[in-house]
Amino acid sequence: MADPDRRNTLLASYENAAVIVSAIEPEQLAHPTPCPKYDVAALIDHLVEAGHRAAALGRGQSPPPGDDSSHVELSTAPAQLRRDAKEAAEAWGDDSALSSRFTMPWGEEYTGATLVDMYLAELATHAWDLAQSTGQLDRLDPSLAVPALDGARAMIKPEYRDMVEPGVPFGAAVPPPPGANNWERLAAFMGRDPRTSLRQ
Repeated sequence: MADPDRRNTLLASYENAAVIVSAIEPEQLAHPTPCPKYDVAALIDHLVEAGHRAAALGRGQSPPPGDDSSHVELSTAPAQLRRDAKEAAEAWGDDSALSSRFTMPWGEEYTGATLVDMYLAELATHAWDLAQSTGQLDRLDPSLAVPALDGARAMIKPEYRDMVEPGVPFGAAVPPPPGANNWERLAAFMGRDPRTSLRQ
């Protein structure tokens, strides 16, 4: 059975992230986010770095080990995400990329389809994190949540949760609240309590 092809949704997730970031105000950069250890500014840096890595992997380039992210100015971050989307579209454009195998810095090997799922889940979840932190939940693209959740379920193994430390790389899933929408279901699967207020 062929792996699902979620490349178009991955590319759409870059644009959704760019839309969210473009509406962030400078005074919001120090706000906390649902992602452990990241405020808004640091999460923007991390999000743009994830976009770089997703495009580079499609070109067959292994990302560097670790999770270091260069600082990105708020004013340039949306353009960087959109540029990375164009690069990712080209890098992942060949259908053979989905079945190609890639070895990551931590030694595990994944198909291209799994890596597409991985970065779709990451970009979508961090867009939700930023939207939650900056009052922009209405700007989230409703078409992305279900495929991002499907992708996350396909690639996150139980042993990945709290593997490095609590919440890293993925926290334990939490039960979605009653009446949860699709974005809240994604957030809950990714270890966030989608209705917890953040202290500013």
